[in-house]
Amino acid sequence: MFVKTKQEVLSEFRCSQISQAARKVFAKKGFDETTVEDIAHAAGIAKGTLYLYFRSKKKIYLAALREGILALHEKVQQEVEAAPSVEDKLRAYIFTKLRYFEENWDFFRIYHSEWGNVFARSADVQKNFKRYQEQQARMLEGVLQEGAQQGLLRPIHIPTTASVIYDVTRALIARRLLEESQSKAEEDAEFIFDLIWNGICHFSPSLSRKT
Repeated sequence: MFVKTKQEVLSEFRCSQISQAARKVFAKKGFDETTVEDIAHAAGIAKGTLYLYFRSKKKIYLAALREGILALHEKVQQEVEAAPSVEDKLRAYIFTKLRYFEENWDFFRIYHSEWGNVFARSADVQKNFKRYQEQQARMLEGVLQEGAQQGLLRPIHIPTTASVIYDVTRALIARRLLEESQSKAEEDAEFIFDLIWNGICHFSPSLSRKT
């Protein structure tokens, strides 16, 4: 069994402390206006101490972003696994992701606005987010496979359908982050869920109500 050393535990704690403080500062001031001094002050440490863990503001932001995305993935996984039915699992996936981004709106808005700038060219970002996307895809594929085994779904290509669900949900989140939406998050999430479920369900609820 691998046991972390005291130094490793302290280093992880300090990095997490800095990342959490940085998220609040980035959310308030934006990436460009935030300084390393701002982050160090929010974390309650000296600027020199901060540089022992992160070499630049960009590295701090990427660490904060990874920590936020990991927390999202864990939350979605918990909610999906706890849902009692295939329909509930799919709804939990969409609702949990949308709710999480809404609760952390300011911070993730920075991510979307900067994605085409400094972060998109980072191999580290591409590697980490590719892994996250693959984990999300496998989660959705598992839910769809369960639905197919129960005879709930029409004949579909499961990997492609999982990718579409991921992309549609991400597009909804991006639109709400970047635009002033007049609709409630729950309303948008329910609309996307109904659109997807009615499209893949073997017996569409909306059609059965008309017959």
